[in-house]
Amino acid sequence: MTTREALRQSGAAIREKLGFPANDPETELAPGFNHLAEEFVWGSIWARPGLALEDRMLAVLSALTSKQRLPQLRRYIGAALHIGVPPRTLQEVFIHCGLYSGFPTILNALALANEVFAEQGIVVPDTEMPDLDAEALMVLGRQTMLKLHGDRAERGYAAPDNKTTAAMYPTAIAYGYGELWNRPGLDHRQRMICAVAAFTAIDHLPQLAKFAQSALNTGLTREQIVEIIMQTGPYSGFPRALNALSAFDDALG
Repeated sequence: MTTREALRQSGAAIREKLGFPANDPETELAPGFNHLAEEFVWGSIWARPGLALEDRMLAVLSALTSKQRLPQLRRYIGAALHIGVPPRTLQEVFIHCGLYSGFPTILNALALANEVFAEQGIVVPDTEMPDLDAEALMVLGRQTMLKLHGDRAERGYAAPDNKTTAAMYPTAIAYGYGELWNRPGLDHRQRMICAVAAFTAIDHLPQLAKFAQSALNTGLTREQIVEIIMQTGPYSGFPRALNALSAFDDALG
């Protein structure tokens, strides 16, 4: 069994990699709290094997964005930049999560990121975006949906003959799968990390079960999907992460 001291040491190493100071006055809000975070959050979660540091960061950013934990999101934007995550990647994380939590979350997160970029003198390069007509966008959306979800792509609320959702779901296909899932800055594997973390954070278990299964189609392994869900625990709550793990396990049968 790993000792508490070993967890603190491994947690301290992760904290230093992310650029967070020891005995941080911004988080030492009660006696011993920094030591607890170092052992519980950094040592027990972040230092686990099985998922790269950059992937764990994508999951945390997605959880914080989806829950709109903006003071903490500011700190982790800085930490992401510290470990080399490109600013364009950060922007795409926020945009992707807005597909699931609403456009106001995008606006708040992007505005916050732009403040951090300005403080650090970072100029985000312009990126040429694809400009498809409506028909081509729908075709790309359906192709992407089928690539991600396979034979589960058109079941339930996504079924073409579902009269209740038929008025809305084509928009989701065109602009969700066609536009957002194919924007430059994040590949499908990275976007799936964001989706799984976001659905866990906002406790959307039916969508979590669907996308967590589909994550296997993007190159993520079952073990990595478990780690993505676990990574959200300190930021959106361990009960949500446990519920998501159970939903994923049930979906896999």
